Amino acid sequence: MDCVKLVLFCICQHAFSSSLPHLCPNDQAHALLQFKHMFTINPNASDDCYDPKNHSWNKSTDCCSWDGVQCDETTGQAVELDLACSGLQGKFHTNSSLFQLSNLKRLNLSYNDFSGSIISPKFGELSSLTHLYLEYSGFIGLIPAEISRLSKLQALRRLLIRMGLDSGLTILNCSLRT
Repeated sequence: MDCVKLVLFCICQHAFSSSLPHLCPNDQAHALLQFKHMFTINPNASDDCYDPKNHSWNKSTDCCSWDGVQCDETTGQAVELDLACSGLQGKFHTNSSLFQLSNLKRLNLSYNDFSGSIISPKFGELSSLTHLYLEYSGFIGLIPAEISRLSKLQALRRLLIRMGLDSGLTILNCSLRT
C-alpha cells in the first residue's frame, strides 16, 4: 500500500510541476525593460502600422507573458521577440541590452523608426537566430559582415529582398552558409 501511495505521489508531483509555467529569468526581463526604455513610442513611427506590443511590459509580471515575447517552455529564456509595428522611435545603440538575449531565435523589429541607426555588428553574436526582420525600420549603411556568421539564419534572404534598393543599405562581404 505504501508503495502505491509513493508512486501516486510521484506521478501527481511530476504532473503538477510540469504544468507550471517557467518564469522568465530576471536578467532577461531587465534586458527587455532596458531595451523598451531606450525608445519613445510614436504611433506615427511607421506609415504602415501601429501595434505597440511593449505596453504590457512591466517588472511586476513575468516577461514570458508580455506581448511580443515568447519563451522556451523549459528554461524560460526569451527565444522570440516580435516588436514589429510597435512605434519604437530613436537611435538603436550598438550596446543595446537586446544583445543580452543570447537565446533569441526570432527577432522582428520591422516597421519602427530607428532614425538612421546603423545595423549593429552585435546582431552577429545572436548565434541562435533563425529569423531576423529589420525591414522598414530606418536603418542605414552597410549590413555588417558579422551577420554572415549566423549559421542558423534562414530569413536573411527575405530580409534583403524586403529592404529593397531604396533603403540605403548595402551588402558587404555577406555570405550565408547553408
